[in-house]
Amino acid sequence: MNNFFADWNQMIKPRVSSLVLATAVPGLYLGGPSAPSTLLVFMTMLGTFLMSSASFIFNQIIEIDRDAKMKRTANRPLPAGRISIAQAWLVGFAMTFVAFGILYYFANLLTAICAFAALLAYVFLYTILLKPRTHQNIVIGGVAGCVGPLIGYAAVSNSLPLPAWILFLMIFLWTPAHFWALAIFLKEDYSDANFPMLPVVKGVKETGRSILFYTVLYVGSVIAFYWAEPSMGWLYMISSVALSISILYLSVKLFQNPEPKFARGFFFFSILHLFLINILILIDHSIPA
Repeated sequence: MNNFFADWNQMIKPRVSSLVLATAVPGLYLGGPSAPSTLLVFMTMLGTFLMSSASFIFNQIIEIDRDAKMKRTANRPLPAGRISIAQAWLVGFAMTFVAFGILYYFANLLTAICAFAALLAYVFLYTILLKPRTHQNIVIGGVAGCVGPLIGYAAVSNSLPLPAWILFLMIFLWTPAHFWALAIFLKEDYSDANFPMLPVVKGVKETGRSILFYTVLYVGSVIAFYWAEPSMGWLYMISSVALSISILYLSVKLFQNPEPKFARGFFFFSILHLFLINILILIDHSIPA
């Protein structure tokens, strides 16, 4: 039984989905004139989680042969044969159908479409079309991971206002720098599987330069949210500037020394940075003007 849960935990990647959920929460509380109901928040989170999980299942079905060639992924349930492809397809489609139904029934059609569009982008745009063919795969294909804010705003307002798109842009610019740092210390794995990731194609020095470039753009979007969202105050501005200086420092350090240990440090701090920015948004929004 423990092996069953461990295998499906690898299939649905809940830790990765948690970041999507974290970016959806601010929109749920900023998008409407009052705080959303507990039921709406829970069902929006559940539907988003199921849709995200389904996309990871489909991704692993498609990449089963390449996963078998990488040390990091060779023991995943599909290439190792512990879960059959038929089982994976069945669970993936069931999750997709249930997730769409939950989001449509408890929120609205726009919310369901946003989540489903993210799944399509991740499976078709990123996994099938871009990832095997271009080192810019994560730049374009990364849109799949940016829909959290759109889902949150759509769920409470049935609309996608400017602040939702600024948060979308924030994650879009965060994704390449975050993922390329991962690709630096997993360079050999990607090379073995013939994935044209940036460090494999252009080298780690060029990857460090690209990480710095996108980090600068990401920081600009973080600061821009202060002006895009009227409820943001000085707490968000001061704290976000301090956090942004920190991630800029790490990106410069990585550019100067594009080594796996520095890439690993940047990778984990970038996750923390995005979480903290979203928490700051919620805290500042809750402070009376």
